[in-house]
Amino acid sequence: MKTNNFLLPACFRKIGWIISLPLAAILIFYLLGYFDYSEASTTWNFFDGMFNNSSGRVLNLIAGKLILSVCMILLVIGLLFIAFSKEKIEDEYIAKLRGDSLIWSVIVNSVLLIVTFLFVYGDGFIFVLFLNLYALLILFIIKYNIALRNFKKSNDYEE
Repeated sequence: MKTNNFLLPACFRKIGWIISLPLAAILIFYLLGYFDYSEASTTWNFFDGMFNNSSGRVLNLIAGKLILSVCMILLVIGLLFIAFSKEKIEDEYIAKLRGDSLIWSVIVNSVLLIVTFLFVYGDGFIFVLFLNLYALLILFIIKYNIALRNFKKSNDYEE
């Protein structure tokens, strides 16, 4: 039974780590206020959509932070590379670990989001929602790697 139709080759995991670690550090420093991208050369016009419509138009152009947007997109791509790369030996049990870890991360992420809705307000709420953009992939990567390491340490694993 072929279970890994949508997985990337194993070499993408290393590429994902190379992309994700520096970008995660840059975004953390940005959130902590160490970077200021207020120069005009770092802004780009983005579509605002229908949700902030004070002018009566359906689509509005707003100035956005180009560098921040590129970093966020590349971080998502890097995390996807890490999360959905094949193992060197990919079998049914590893596919089961992958599925169980994904279900666990969705449940934990949903609980964290519900707790955020109940107890966090103001600017902290926006900050937590920003972190929630990456939380599902990060939780999956952590849970899957812990489960995989525990499986490899057990007597059932043979390379």
